[in-house]
Amino acid sequence: MNYISKRILLSFFFLLFSFNILLPCAYAQELSNDELLNLIQKKSFNYFWHEANTENGLIPDRAYNFKAGTFSVASIAAVGFALTAYPIGVENGWITKNEAYDRTLKTLKFFKDDMENVHGFYYHFVDMKTGKRLWNCELSSIDTALFLAGALFSSEYFKGTEVEEIANEIYRRVDFSWMLNSGNALSMGWKPRSGFLKERWSHYDENMILYFLAISSPTMNVDPSVWKGIKRKVRTYKDYTLIASPPLFTHQYSHCWIDFRNKNDGFADYFENSRLATLANREFCIEQSNSYKTYSSKIWGLTASDGPSGYQAYGARPGKALHDGTVAPTAAISSIVFTPDLSIEFAQELYQNYKKLLWGRYGFSDSFNLEINWRSDYVLAIDLGPMLIMIQNYKDQFVWNNFMQLNFIQKALNLIGFSEGSIELEAQDFSATQMEISYGGKKKIDGDASDWKGVVGFSLDKETHLEFGTITDEKDLNLNYSFSWDWEFLYVYADVVDQNVLALESKENIHKDDLLELFIDPDGNGFEWGSKKDFQFGFAVSEFGDQPKTWLWPHGIRRLEKSRFKASVLKNQEGYIVEARIPWDLINVDPNLNKNFKLSLAVHDKDQDGTEAKLILFFDIDDEGRNQLGKVFLKPSN
Repeated sequence: MNYISKRILLSFFFLLFSFNILLPCAYAQELSNDELLNLIQKKSFNYFWHEANTENGLIPDRAYNFKAGTFSVASIAAVGFALTAYPIGVENGWITKNEAYDRTLKTLKFFKDDMENVHGFYYHFVDMKTGKRLWNCELSSIDTALFLAGALFSSEYFKGTEVEEIANEIYRRVDFSWMLNSGNALSMGWKPRSGFLKERWSHYDENMILYFLAISSPTMNVDPSVWKGIKRKVRTYKDYTLIASPPLFTHQYSHCWIDFRNKNDGFADYFENSRLATLANREFCIEQSNSYKTYSSKIWGLTASDGPSGYQAYGARPGKALHDGTVAPTAAISSIVFTPDLSIEFAQELYQNYKKLLWGRYGFSDSFNLEINWRSDYVLAIDLGPMLIMIQNYKDQFVWNNFMQLNFIQKALNLIGFSEGSIELEAQDFSATQMEISYGGKKKIDGDASDWKGVVGFSLDKETHLEFGTITDEKDLNLNYSFSWDWEFLYVYADVVDQNVLALESKENIHKDDLLELFIDPDGNGFEWGSKKDFQFGFAVSEFGDQPKTWLWPHGIRRLEKSRFKASVLKNQEGYIVEARIPWDLINVDPNLNKNFKLSLAVHDKDQDGTEAKLILFFDIDDEGRNQLGKVFLKPSN
């Protein structure tokens, strides 16, 4: 071979090598479906086995996937997944049953005797060595529940041993009734200085496992009626009608342990709901694939994960879809029990074509975004755990079969009212959220209700309109309100019952005080926070008495001062009274047309002890993820 021929041949091999580097690594070794699933499981298991603190069983929240390194922050939810992982390791021959038992027993003893807790609940993030609270985090009700799920699963697997005894002791000391905080839904958490978080587990999401354990607790349980109080917003996207909760993990976590197949509670078949949510999530990615390189029919899955700008609660329609082209492998792979063929196809696509980019010490990296050539350098325990567990459930229902033997779980199913069989959901009709406002002529804005005699009044109550927080009785917070109009103004009258009125903040921060809010969407196409085409009025009592504090977000006070807007906010012995007139031209509404105009009303309560609550009239999210208020019909004078 002459010199020129050698150069040509070398150039050819160089180009071929370069071509393979630049393209996805299609030359990766092919594995059968079973081989790949086993490998993903083994890599995930290795995280929980090798990253654990072997002295106390704590598991780091995350780890590097492409280099060695240690993290000092543990997650208690991660421990719940670890306690479930160890028996899976035994069943697959990766460790012995004695090894799993010893690690489990050491973990549970530490949680019983040495882990910081309050009323049996544990802090979200703790120090890997000491178990002490970190980052001013909360006692987490859901993370405690995920830990308990793993502990109780291990109690069944190691039945008749000290593991079962300690796991039951830990469960029995959790005071779920305390976490209700006198409300109708469990609080999301508690902090030593500020007390209970204002947010509650009042909507459908990953909280089913929490409510199962709270309702069936043999010691300090909650009434089964709280289950029916959970708001389940049924929405439709494409051909899929389901209970909307955009991130896929919310449709997966409880299903890791609870076998919801062929069961319903009279409202939904939650296994079928998760299947539809998975299909809708994939369909949304396909629909967006022309705009985002990462998405395709084979690469999909939006869930809470690392993102280019930090941890994000990514999700898909129906509901509000947050996404930027970032896909997390756990989303599709942990859905394997719902969509086996599509989930396996996804895993094969990543392994065959993107192994070089994503595959590391513990399997696939947490997330990636081809749009900006980005990948997470980490893996997260709460994403690896569901993949490991759900693959095992897909293979032989191992976790389901053991967990469903627990008398606590069977008790919860009976108390809630689950029965065999599936039922279909019906899409909700947004046309019901509407109101009629009668023509009433001019009103004086002086805090005197005499002008409003004969005008139809309405009220907000905690049973129907509570958005968050705790309301003890009608003296704590209640609202009676009326609307009226003429050809110049929209008029608002509100009588707020609040026995502890706070007026501490400046006008710019009145949202932190007791406050009446009015939301207006002039064109009716969805209320957007921070959009200058929409309006959010705030009315609060002034510490100076006769000068009401008002605000208009995001436009500011000057927009109000330049208009014919006027408001009166007067404190009385029982609360405060709000009267306001709002020029139609200020809010860009023509009362002659009145086609799409929408509004809502809300009242916020904050007490001296820091507890908060909010009642709201209309505020919902439609199938497209838009915030919808109540449609207004202006009834003319007779």
